[in-house]
Amino acid sequence: MLIAKEARSPPQSPRCISIISVPSIVYETLSVDTKNLRFESRLEVPLSWEDPDLSWNTSVYHHDMVVLPVSKIWTPELHVTNGVQTTIKHSNKDLLVHSNGTIEHMVIMNTVVGCEVNLYNYPFASDFCAIALNVWAISGCGMFLDFGNVSTTSANRGDWLTEEVELNAKGGRDDRNYLWVLLKMRSENPFLSLVLPSILIILADVGSFALPLGESKRIPFKVKLVLSFIMFLNILKDLLPGGGQCSPIIRKHFCFCLVILVLSTLQSMVLTRLAKCGTLWPCSLSKSKDSLLKDTDNEEESKSDIKASEEEKNTALQKVVKFLNKMAAQDQTNAIHHRFANKVDLICFCIYLTVLIVYAVVILYFSFGSLCEINHLEFWH
Repeated sequence: MLIAKEARSPPQSPRCISIISVPSIVYETLSVDTKNLRFESRLEVPLSWEDPDLSWNTSVYHHDMVVLPVSKIWTPELHVTNGVQTTIKHSNKDLLVHSNGTIEHMVIMNTVVGCEVNLYNYPFASDFCAIALNVWAISGCGMFLDFGNVSTTSANRGDWLTEEVELNAKGGRDDRNYLWVLLKMRSENPFLSLVLPSILIILADVGSFALPLGESKRIPFKVKLVLSFIMFLNILKDLLPGGGQCSPIIRKHFCFCLVILVLSTLQSMVLTRLAKCGTLWPCSLSKSKDSLLKDTDNEEESKSDIKASEEEKNTALQKVVKFLNKMAAQDQTNAIHHRFANKVDLICFCIYLTVLIVYAVVILYFSFGSLCEINHLEFWH
């Protein structure tokens, strides 16, 4: 008899309002896509509503409740206002109808919503995502949801934890209900794979200042560090989250690390030339100038030698003494160049270390002290 009624339209009331009771919601987070800023979740939603057309007199039909197929009875159609993709499945092909017209049913929803998660302090990110769960209503006429409690499953998948789920209504309106989901990221894996390697490379670059300038060991080591860091970024670029209103500060961190590594390499190159040539000009130019001076000196010496040869002959001992004096003067000049380059290198190291300390304080402040706010309910105007 009830099936023959084919009650496929929503129940009507004099007030043009139908109340759909939702005693409880079981929520579960499936995934958080930080690249495309999508948030996928699963909801188990039990429904209860009254349809007077499906009531009966128990004195005539001695049954308090019956089971009817879902395909023959009208069921509420839930929708997610900010959903990108939503699939709704009936938990069972049948539903339960009581003699007073109360109907009980359950649906399972898998929904993907656009949620611009605040990734500013990634990988230590935590933020809210909204799931606007409603039914059809317009101009005060239609269906309205009467929610009960909300619970979460113990399962936490991937790098995100579901900390809390609350049910709210924007502006106190009954037609703007949403689940307020607090998400927190597991920071261990991203920290070990992204942040820690960059810190270790910078520490290795700081330690490279212990290598001597003149033996050409420091420059190859620093070049290897720069190339290693570039390869590290190319390999792990897929792990970096997307942009959005609050772009991850870790991107700026990687840019700073790359710039500071390149500057440190250039500084070592310049000081190596300074230690070898005593000037920042190319060594070929300085050598050419020195050779000209030496040639003029040799010419003067040759003239003086010719004059002296007329008076007396130079002995072999005098030539050896002159050669040793020139070598000693050259060694003294090189030592002066090295001492000057080492002093400049020490000053550069102190400046480098100071910049790193200041940067560490600034990056910690912006990561944990500065906030970037996002309006997650902007889909409702």
